[in-house]
Amino acid sequence: MTQETLRLSKRMVELGLCSRREADELIEQGRVQVDGRTVDLLGSRVTPTQHIAVLPATASAAPERVTLLLNKPAGVRGWNADDMLGLSALLRPEQLHAGGSDIRFLKKHVQRQQVAVPLDPNASGLLVLTQDGRLAQRLAQAQDFEQEFLVWVTADLGADTASLLGHTREVGEQTIRPLKVTRQSDRQLRVLLREYRPGLIPALCASVGLGVASYKRIRVGRLALGDLPEGGWRYLGQYERF
Repeated sequence: MTQETLRLSKRMVELGLCSRREADELIEQGRVQVDGRTVDLLGSRVTPTQHIAVLPATASAAPERVTLLLNKPAGVRGWNADDMLGLSALLRPEQLHAGGSDIRFLKKHVQRQQVAVPLDPNASGLLVLTQDGRLAQRLAQAQDFEQEFLVWVTADLGADTASLLGHTREVGEQTIRPLKVTRQSDRQLRVLLREYRPGLIPALCASVGLGVASYKRIRVGRLALGDLPEGGWRYLGQYERF
């Protein structure tokens, strides 16, 4: 016979754990466990026999708005709000890596995110997502944050190709800010720039007759991609700064 269920918040009140208003707040904060498992979804239902516990507030409690770092695979759009549906599909708890944060995962952390530092669909690497509007606005000023890319090209590099690219100031009749390009191997370049727009790196390489096989962003400001695996994500740590 199926056991009767009731709303988790109502059951918490019945057990004298808190008031109804407090119950909803505790659930959203991820401080409620049912049979040892965290439940953070409002409207969740339980049976009268399930064990409910309220965890104490800790220093690792999540802030109101969180910022996420994602290692975006190539082929996934990551430019604006229209791309968030595809990006949200990557933000699964099993793909979360600890990094420098001990924030406890809550479903609301992957909701209402926005792309803070865009990345071309064909590019892979570090993508910044945030719920913090002020941070998003600050990061939108791309010239304030150096970005570092590794670029793999389709033909061997000439002896002066990197120097030639580094002195480029116009791509597709548009002026670009100064950048630095170094040769990493016969077919790999390292590009440092303070301006990034759609298709800039392929267009830059095309200006000297080079095709791009792939490219990856490995750093934004002071934050590096590090060992975050492709498709993985983590929280921005409390003391990390761009």
